[in-house]
Amino acid sequence: MNGKEPLHPAGEEDIPTVRIPETFGEKLLANFKPQPALPALIVLIISILVPAMSYDPNVINGDSGSIFLLLIPFGIVVSCGLAVAAGFCSLFPQLAWIALATWALKFTQGGPLPAYNRWVLLVGIVAAAAMVVMQIWRVKTGKFQPTIRVRLDEEC
Repeated sequence: MNGKEPLHPAGEEDIPTVRIPETFGEKLLANFKPQPALPALIVLIISILVPAMSYDPNVINGDSGSIFLLLIPFGIVVSCGLAVAAGFCSLFPQLAWIALATWALKFTQGGPLPAYNRWVLLVGIVAAAAMVVMQIWRVKTGKFQPTIRVRLDEEC
């Protein structure tokens, strides 16, 4: 191999593997891909549910004195960052994150999580909503063109 060999076997470089969506349904599916949302949602669920489920109501004033309670806002920020980053290719991650974060707010109001996590969730909701607006703008102005995959074994 001297570095001059083609990357694709003869003729395969001309076969497109993605295309621009044509129908309304294809455009909808191309802009709401759920796969990029999974890491953000998993991190948020772990950050909220694990501390909420391990809450001990017998501890006075809900103060367990654990340093691990400070990891909750860190997990919220990381999960929001993942949702915003995934938002550069789909609208679904931010919308799903906003829905899950809105549900998680109930754990911060007189619940098992410290109250300052409510503010972290609210800031994350605003950031994710801003990314929704930005992604819609990117699609409308043509700065982002969603695509759908085409199977190579189909006849075109």
